[in-house]
Amino acid sequence: MIDNTTVIIPAHNRPERLQRLLDYYRGTGIKIIIPDSSTDIFKGTYDDSQVTYIHLPGMHFLLKIREILPLIATPYVLYCADDDFAVPEGISECAAFLDRNPSYSIAQGHYLTFVPDRGRVRFYPRYIRNFDNRITGQNAATRLPRQKGMYASMLYGLTRTSIFKEIYGYCFDIDGSLRFRNLFLAEEFFNHSMLIHGEYATLPCFFSARERIPGSATTTTVPLDIVKNDPAYRQEFDGFIHALGLMLSHREGLTVDDAEQIIRQVSLSPADTAPITFKRRVNAFLGRHRWLGWASRLSDMRYNQKGLRAVKGMPSYPCDHPVPATDAIIRAVKGQ
Repeated sequence: MIDNTTVIIPAHNRPERLQRLLDYYRGTGIKIIIPDSSTDIFKGTYDDSQVTYIHLPGMHFLLKIREILPLIATPYVLYCADDDFAVPEGISECAAFLDRNPSYSIAQGHYLTFVPDRGRVRFYPRYIRNFDNRITGQNAATRLPRQKGMYASMLYGLTRTSIFKEIYGYCFDIDGSLRFRNLFLAEEFFNHSMLIHGEYATLPCFFSARERIPGSATTTTVPLDIVKNDPAYRQEFDGFIHALGLMLSHREGLTVDDAEQIIRQVSLSPADTAPITFKRRVNAFLGRHRWLGWASRLSDMRYNQKGLRAVKGMPSYPCDHPVPATDAIIRAVKGQ
């Protein structure tokens, strides 16, 4: 039983996947909060003693999170998308790590991609360049630049509730309006905020499985390189910089101008090497054009094969050997 963690499921118009995730967590003891921005109220089944459900139709992601912050009463918290499965055993291992290491603000483990395929569920390694990444340092100015080149976002990692509740206050102006709305900025805001508050660890444990679904929110959101460089988005990007600048200023005693300069420099520096950036752009282009579906599938197949070779024999990437954690996910996907 896990009684020290709350899982936030920011649901949106995928009731069948929300139901299977709730079924998956049934009996684990994990507290669950669902800020649901779906058009229709969720009519599935769940345990009221474990799950808090709030219907917030059409509400922006950051506004949903503001609504549920007062409801989080456990020491640790994490996001789990309604098409993912954050593994209870991995959550427990990360919580134990954070208990032992107070300088760390967040921890996560290894990820798999899963694909339901003709009655089977196939698992492939995800973020294979992030086996054991750690970001350490005495201050944020040291830690923040080291996020560049990270292949796995921190957004779905396990973090301390006290930090989680504090950071989201900076997303809002004095009048309560959002300083920025872009979902990619919201993810980068979270990543930077975690490093402003402490150190980060990737642990060698199976932590989460993520379903590959075309047409997710990431394919309909304005990309970061446009938001950061197109004058049409300057006000939003400046709001993002100001939010993090205020946080860094309050955390480390810098002037707001100096803090904003640090954040802007980190945010505008290249996120990856030129070859990796090129590959990502090619894959994004292939994914946007149906008539290039064959090329996209070929690219995915090559990536999966490369990943399977890289993680062969690693217990934290149970792709080709069944373990209780993957068996539980398969049962949830199949509705058993």
